Amino acid sequence: MWFKQGWIVYSNESKMRELGVEKSAFDKGDSGAVSHKVAVQMARGARYKSGSNVSIAVTGIAGPSGSEKGKEVGRVHVAVIAEDYFLVRRMDFGENDRLDNKKSFAAFALRLSIEAIDRVEEGEKKESASLSEGPGEFDDASVETQEGTDSGSEEWEGAISWGSEVKTVAQSLKRIDLASLTDWDK
Repeated sequence: MWFKQGWIVYSNESKMRELGVEKSAFDKGDSGAVSHKVAVQMARGARYKSGSNVSIAVTGIAGPSGSEKGKEVGRVHVAVIAEDYFLVRRMDFGENDRLDNKKSFAAFALRLSIEAIDRVEEGEKKESASLSEGPGEFDDASVETQEGTDSGSEEWEGAISWGSEVKTVAQSLKRIDLASLTDWDK
């Protein structure tokens, strides 16, 4: 099976409710909803909830509106989690129309997923080759940030620690403050 499950989560509330994105990830100091932090949390939630080996998350501004200072129409952050490796990249496609941006975002996400899977497979080959040299140390908290090769792109990569605790979806959702998502004035 190639595709297990998908979510369309436009609002911050749906990102938190459906995929477990933390409310603090949307803080403006961390760039808000269109950011690498939100993208990787969306991908992590999708991988966890679907039980798949690979997940892809896309958060961007397709247009025609939604831009703000420092975030123009055409900006996207895509996160891919393959096994325990994550790769997040930002790209600015410029001010195309909404349909062209959506097509560009989808093609970019698929290319990034192939790259992430290739990196995992290369890592497994290197790991199996180095097993004869003895055990190595791995710091799963390391996250690298690199400037991309294209102007307007950035990249983040690292490892996700899943922990040994097995949780149900209901248990993982207890961390989310559902009361803060409710408009009590209505």
